Amino acid sequence: MSIEVLLSGATGTIGRALIAFMDGEEHYRLAGTASRDRFFEPDVDADVVIDFSHPSLLEKTLAFAHRRRLPLVIGTTGLSAELAGHIKQAAADIPICQAANFSIGVNLLMRLAGQAAAILGEDFDLEITEVHHRRKIDAPSGTALALGATLAKARGLDIDEASVFDRTRHRIPRSKHEIGYQSIRGGDVVGEHTVHLLGDGERLELTHRASRREVFAQGALLAARKLMQRSAGLVDFADLVLD
Repeated sequence: MSIEVLLSGATGTIGRALIAFMDGEEHYRLAGTASRDRFFEPDVDADVVIDFSHPSLLEKTLAFAHRRRLPLVIGTTGLSAELAGHIKQAAADIPICQAANFSIGVNLLMRLAGQAAAILGEDFDLEITEVHHRRKIDAPSGTALALGATLAKARGLDIDEASVFDRTRHRIPRSKHEIGYQSIRGGDVVGEHTVHLLGDGERLELTHRASRREVFAQGALLAARKLMQRSAGLVDFADLVLD
């Protein structure tokens, strides 16, 4: 029996990848779509909602899922503190999975990077580089920022104080408590993230490269399937699929 999926953000990059993937999948059926120009039919039947849209549309999708008591998978990034608060409130009544990246490999990278940062300690400096296609607007990527948060937690650092995005204006040596970010944009790169742990005389680099956007679609649908088996609450993608 197929899972009936409502997709918010259907005209976006991941939205289109999800539609294409479900078109050839017997386990999932697209029950309805929402975009900037149109929203779900009010009486549509569905099992789960997936959102890869924009914070303004996510607010409406969240209210819809909450009202209909449907599980909600959220891949939209760049959320305000207010919207993040609304998500936590809704999670008291419905299961919600939220992540910056729905690649299983990236989420494993986050876990491994956190373990490495904690084990190696502050003698190893932390840097993150990310590469994306020329059309990507935000920098650093949401995944890079999530990696930074993971590293900060592993080292017991305040992420806001530790994050360094621009060294061109500060001609001072690097401290042990920094997490640096570099962003590269060009070509048609789907996504590449590397965590650099740099010590004296050696360094460790952990890299994930995505060559097809289908991996994000597959991950989101896997999250949707598993989320349907969960009770109300906010769960991270890694905790949902890696444990």
